[in-house]
Amino acid sequence: MISIAFANVAGGRFVDPSGRYVDEDRTADFGRALAGLRPDVLIVTELDPDGDQLERLAAAAMPGAQLVRHAFSESHIPGVARLGVGIASTYPLVELERIDLPNPSIDFLHWRTGEPLVAHGKGFLVVRGDFGAEGSIDIVGGQVCPIHMFRSAEGVEYTYREGPGREAGDQLAAYLREEFAARGLQRAIVAGDLNMPNPEDFFGNSLGLIDAFGTPPPATTPDGRSIDRLFTTPDLVVHDVEVVKLPGADHYPVVCRVTRRAPESVIGRVREQDLIRPTTRRCPPSTRRGQSR
Repeated sequence: MISIAFANVAGGRFVDPSGRYVDEDRTADFGRALAGLRPDVLIVTELDPDGDQLERLAAAAMPGAQLVRHAFSESHIPGVARLGVGIASTYPLVELERIDLPNPSIDFLHWRTGEPLVAHGKGFLVVRGDFGAEGSIDIVGGQVCPIHMFRSAEGVEYTYREGPGREAGDQLAAYLREEFAARGLQRAIVAGDLNMPNPEDFFGNSLGLIDAFGTPPPATTPDGRSIDRLFTTPDLVVHDVEVVKLPGADHYPVVCRVTRRAPESVIGRVREQDLIRPTTRRCPPSTRRGQSR
């Protein structure tokens, strides 16, 4: 089995009781929480990609890991200039082309005040890992647009459950289906801050992936939402999902174990001849920095 952990670290910031970010670097606190999980793979969303945050987290949880990181957008968090995604692994990785998600076609107005907001780009890093006895597994880690943070000009809050938000989720799933095929993804894990109350509708039903959390899913935020999620292709099995309730964090770290499903029980396998084989770039250990776009 391999152990997968993922966490939205909000640039290393905690929130106060009112939900506002506190401008104090608490990366060490996230590192201590992750150290107890001892993951083989760590996916970090809302990473500060410009400093050594990924190194510090990996040093606490998995010393000597190979690192990949990309910046995706400017930041809404005080004291953090940009936000991105990082992946650390104790197993060797080959980096595939990242996935930049198109912004939904909605009015980007603050859900409470109605003030115009900048739509920050979201997306996924994609790597292919050689996991020894478990074989080759593709890791897709990242973040989806938090559509619930916006409302329409008529004052209607968006949700992925219905209306324009539901349509945006369907378009997202169709886009990811094409992007996954273009990279030749077959045995894969997709995880991160999916920012959806119903990710199983899009990553599960639309993309044919298996929801690791089941029903009802455990809460991954202090307000009870389950938006930090993990999905796999049908040829993988997830065990022992654990949510670590880190006081002060606005997203809780999650860890689970993944192994191959017995061949006779695999359903819905994608045919290799239907996929486009990707061009790959090999990542040197610990020093790899992806270029931001």
